[in-house]
Amino acid sequence: MLALTDFSFEFAARYLFRNASWHIKPGQKIGLVGLNGTGKSTLLRIITGEYELREGLLTRPSDLKIGFLNQDLLSIDFQNSVLSVVLEGRSDLAALDREIHKILDHIEHTPDEKSIQRLTELQDQFGNLGGYDWEASAEKILEGLGFATADLQKPLNLFSGGWRMRAMLAMLLLQQPDLLLLDEPTNHLDLPTIQWLEQYLSDYRGTYVIVSHDRTFLDRTVTHIAEVAHQQIFHYKGNFTEYLDQKEERDEMIQRRYDNQQDFIRQQMRFIQRFKAKASKATAVQSRVKMLDKLEKIEVQEDETRSFNIRFNIRITPGKQIATIKEVSKSYGDLKILENSSAQIIRGDKIALIGANGRGKSTLLRMICKQEPFTGEIEDGWNVEPAFFAQHQLEALNLKNDLLQELATVGGEYTENDLRTTLGCFLFTGDDVFKKVKVLSGGEKSRVALAKTLLTQSNFLLLDEPTNHLDMFSTSVLAEALNAYKGTFLLISHDRTFLSQIANKIWWIENHELKEYEGTYDEWEEWYSKRVIEPKKIAAPKAEIPKASAVKEENKAPKISKNAITQLEKVMNDLELELHELKKEKADVERQMASPEVAIDFEKIAALTAKFQKLEDLEHRLQESHNDAMEEWLESSENAN
Repeated sequence: MLALTDFSFEFAARYLFRNASWHIKPGQKIGLVGLNGTGKSTLLRIITGEYELREGLLTRPSDLKIGFLNQDLLSIDFQNSVLSVVLEGRSDLAALDREIHKILDHIEHTPDEKSIQRLTELQDQFGNLGGYDWEASAEKILEGLGFATADLQKPLNLFSGGWRMRAMLAMLLLQQPDLLLLDEPTNHLDLPTIQWLEQYLSDYRGTYVIVSHDRTFLDRTVTHIAEVAHQQIFHYKGNFTEYLDQKEERDEMIQRRYDNQQDFIRQQMRFIQRFKAKASKATAVQSRVKMLDKLEKIEVQEDETRSFNIRFNIRITPGKQIATIKEVSKSYGDLKILENSSAQIIRGDKIALIGANGRGKSTLLRMICKQEPFTGEIEDGWNVEPAFFAQHQLEALNLKNDLLQELATVGGEYTENDLRTTLGCFLFTGDDVFKKVKVLSGGEKSRVALAKTLLTQSNFLLLDEPTNHLDMFSTSVLAEALNAYKGTFLLISHDRTFLSQIANKIWWIENHELKEYEGTYDEWEEWYSKRVIEPKKIAAPKAEIPKASAVKEENKAPKISKNAITQLEKVMNDLELELHELKKEKADVERQMASPEVAIDFEKIAALTAKFQKLEDLEHRLQESHNDAMEEWLESSENAN
């Protein structure tokens, strides 16, 4: 499909690639990984032809259709509606649609045979290209990416950058290009939308390359990894986790070969040093010298991952209660966010606040920081010193300071080396620390603001999307630092790998109520995925079944009352009715799954499959309860006789 052969590329007087090669084959699903600054985004722009190669060769078919999602698309000012912008992704259908409507207008006023024949030809062509499913497909993709149906007719320029990026992604997905290039596609997506995109890409039949720092996303979407490191591209088969295992094995093998070769070289050098002055050994010595000169040296390249160990201290230890939320409600006009919600934050809590965008997560953080009005009460604990990180914190940066000076404004107790180390963790190395804040990009300013927040020595951190502009390495360092942090934090993130590393409690907003799960993110995800449609139907049968032990006491006659038997019989009958209704519902789901219209719609199939699995789980548990009730009823009936 596409080949880069023996290419080199220099950018800003520095070689990003030198004599590297990369072949992309049809159907491959590739994750492109590497540290920030190694050239991943540059490589995508070389593939699209935006950057021209001066050394090496780029080979691709002339008719290869490439779709490229990148952050530059955020600057485009679209005045058309969301739906019309996305529909233009299929420019061939859009052009046909305009011509068809033009001819229809003509025929309406002055019909003629030639126009009618042309209309028939265009409509056939439109149908053969999938035109009659064109708009429905666009709506389905947009709604999968989180757009409400009512929003599809609104001008795209009314939406934030994150929503514009979703629309651009929808346009590319509608195009279904031969090669899809996605540069950080999950940056502006919430968890439900990321999961939708994972499902979409798993069913995608084309070829794609994804640059992402989301390890879980890569594990679920790619079958190959291309790693950019040491000015080369290294190829691995498998997802991201499998790549890490293979890389470790490769590095160990190269290290063993290197060690063996070094032992061999030392042995030859000892021989040469020992006998170089003896005439009788001159031939043997010269032979070994020539052999060493011709020997192809094995090189062990140092891992580009830097070794950092940072710790964020707290100034004072707070009381046990960090914050108490009492009967809190919040609305924006008719939009209800929270209603009569209560919760407690205890010292040592490491809480992840998760869920779809628009549910009020950031609003809740601002409420806790008293930056957002609400009804109800949020009480601060004793000696609590909060620090809040969000995107609007960028405005508080002093544009005249360099990075070291800016961090020193909150980190006066840290040495310059400490500040440099912290900046290194947030991707600022070498002379970067002397850059002025005013020359930084939005993402770079965000990283500086996050570093400042973590250096405040506060004992309660509130962090809104702290990993948005970090690479995998920096995210991992941040996770380690937060795990070692002696304070309490509440953070919002959509990075599941990060969440699974740091959280001991999960919060989410459901039906305008703040919910809590005590446990890790992985435990919550497993628990949440098993939630059934009507949980009460599971719990009630067990609770309602009167045990024989409850109606007879030890050392008394095992006589069971008629009332207890009647109760057991009623429970058993109720369970039978529920099982009967459940089987009817399962049969209905099976009929829907067998429908031809549904069979070609992966979203509906996925939803119905999940629903069917939940129904099966519920049926199994109800059947167990029914069996228990039956045993109790039989035992009670026998004892009554």
